[in-house]
Order: sequence, then C-alpha cells, then structure tokens
Amino acid sequence: MTANGQAIAVSPADALRERLNDADVANSLNSLLDHADLLAILIDGLDGLIRRGDEISNSLVSAIDELKGSSPAGSIPGAKSLGDVDLQGLAGSLASLSGALIDATPALNTLLTSRLVDPQSAQVIALLGEALVEGKAAADADPGGPKGIFGLWRVTKDKDIVRGLGFIVQVARAFGRRLPQE
Repeated sequence: MTANGQAIAVSPADALRERLNDADVANSLNSLLDHADLLAILIDGLDGLIRRGDEISNSLVSAIDELKGSSPAGSIPGAKSLGDVDLQGLAGSLASLSGALIDATPALNTLLTSRLVDPQSAQVIALLGEALVEGKAAADADPGGPKGIFGLWRVTKDKDIVRGLGFIVQVARAFGRRLPQE
C-alpha cells in the first residue's frame, strides 16, 4: 500500500477491512451474526459434552452394568441382549465419535444448510436409491446388457430410458452451471 508516494506496511486492520469488502465474507459474517445465539448454545453444548465425555461414558457404562446385573430377567425389554455389550469398547467408541463429530461440524453445517436436506432433494435421492436397487437386480439378471452400439441405440426407443437420460442431461446442465469457470 502507498500513501503520499511512500510504501507503507499493510496493518492487520487494513487486511481485515479489505476482507470485509468481499461480498461473500460479509454475507457469511451476517449469517453468523444472525445465528449467534444458536452458535453460542451449540458451542456451549459441545464444550460441555467434551469436558464431561469421560463422566458421561462412565455413567453410561454404570447404567448398563446396573441393567445387566440388578434387573430381573424379562423386566426390561431387550435387557437380555445387553449382556453381550462390550462396555469398554462402547465407551471408547463414544469418545472417538464425539471427537469425530466436532471435526465434522463444518461439513455437517454445510450439508444441513444446503438444498440436500430439502424435501424435494430427499425425494429424488429416495427415487435414485430405489432405481439403483432395481437396476442392480436387472443387471444381475442380464449381466451382458445391450450388445454394441446398435444395442444401445435400440434401448433408446424405451420411453423410460429416454426419460432417465433426459433427467441426467438436465442434472448435468445444472451442475455444469455451478462449476467454477476455468
């Protein structure tokens, strides 16, 4: 940066002002400020969970031990199956899961604020899952599939294939619009 023809060092405050001029940064900060109360609750909850992780794990282990030892047979539905539970393994899994959850929080936040959790997206994903299972069964029944280029051309006369290909083309077009320009 220059002032009166002399070079001056960029201060941290100047660098911050420059970043605030970026519309994406300003929008993100505004969104964070709009949800500051929720973020504070989330951070307090995660902090408490981490600080008390050992205590929570020990309480859970103790409760399961109680259920296994002191309850008469048949008094608690499913309690009989608790006898096979590896309590130390469960406590270790809970501890590692809480750490992984904290590491994954930014990605989970991105997913939860995306259109991926929109009911329409969920419905499309459910349809895709059904089609994958049905397609897998059909592929297992006919492992050869269409033979050659003419075989592929013949299957394009099937209205379901044409509709599916049309859908894929539209998704590819929408996805391509969202990709960064090179």
